[in-house]
Amino acid sequence: MSDLMDKTIENKFSFLSSVESEVWHSNKDPKAYEWWYFDALSDNGKEALVIVFLDNFIFSPRYNRADIGATSTERYPAVSFTYFENGQPKYRCLNEFSEDQFSAEEGSPGCRIAGNSFTFQKAEYGSGYFISVNLELSGGRKLEAHFEWLSIEAGLRAGDDVTPDHGHRWNMVAPRSDVTGRITVTGRRGGVTNVHHFRGTGYHDHKVDDRWLAKTVHDWHWGRVHYADSTAVFHRYRELGESKPETRLIVVKNGELRERSVEYEEQNYIRDKFGIRYPTRLRLISEDNIRLRVKPIKIIHSSFYFLRFLSEFTLTLRDGTPRRTTGISEFVAPKALKYRWLNWLSDVKTYKSRKSGSE
Repeated sequence: MSDLMDKTIENKFSFLSSVESEVWHSNKDPKAYEWWYFDALSDNGKEALVIVFLDNFIFSPRYNRADIGATSTERYPAVSFTYFENGQPKYRCLNEFSEDQFSAEEGSPGCRIAGNSFTFQKAEYGSGYFISVNLELSGGRKLEAHFEWLSIEAGLRAGDDVTPDHGHRWNMVAPRSDVTGRITVTGRRGGVTNVHHFRGTGYHDHKVDDRWLAKTVHDWHWGRVHYADSTAVFHRYRELGESKPETRLIVVKNGELRERSVEYEEQNYIRDKFGIRYPTRLRLISEDNIRLRVKPIKIIHSSFYFLRFLSEFTLTLRDGTPRRTTGISEFVAPKALKYRWLNWLSDVKTYKSRKSGSE
């Protein structure tokens, strides 16, 4: 399948790259969701981590069940943390919290969910994000992690500070960051069992939507990759009832963000163990012959609703030289969120997570 992105972007979808505009929006519909996403790959390519702060956890069985024949106004904040080694999840935890454990300022970036937080700070050696995570793992273990997410390229396109009515807002705040940190795991009795030091290159964005995901999105495919001289991000977003997705290829180089119209092709569809049908080959070609090829090589996180991959990215710029390395891509297919039986099954699978805070 292929499509050419329209020159005129409809108001329901807005794109920007702004630190000042990633503040929390409090006046939202109860089913609205907002999240702050951080991911990074280590310098040696063997480690990866993903951290997400959510003011309303879009995959929560309670969040989705509440919409079925109900008018619940309760919100379900959550923090997700996943650390991979050699493509295998070593630590993965998803902790949900009560509504009163979430707090955020509407005038500055950052939020706190129980003992987890991120803040934006400026220092002599640069500006960026300081992340602290304190989460429960299975078996009575605990995970504590602290990271500095120092911006290399950030705030590259100003935008409207107001969330579009009934629309999707993607703020690619910091497409490239220098990431350093430490992960400490303690056992049931409180003794330290593992310590991991991390250094790599990271990405950070912020998304807001005033609508229930399951009634809005048909599918959503996106990914990001870092090269020595550039960062590339692709984003294909299709809402229910649409025939043409919102498709973008963004290349950041030398502090400049370039967004291009692209022809987008997907090939070789297969299904994963949860039944999600996804492409194993995709290609984006711009009008000025900038090319990005993406090949998922390993599923590193899967569920009934989304897949996360380590993928091989090949970017060819105007110099004609292919750049090839590993990045992270994701495929979201939220249709199943509307099924009562699947919410029940998810609730059974995540009951211990909900009570003890571990996945």
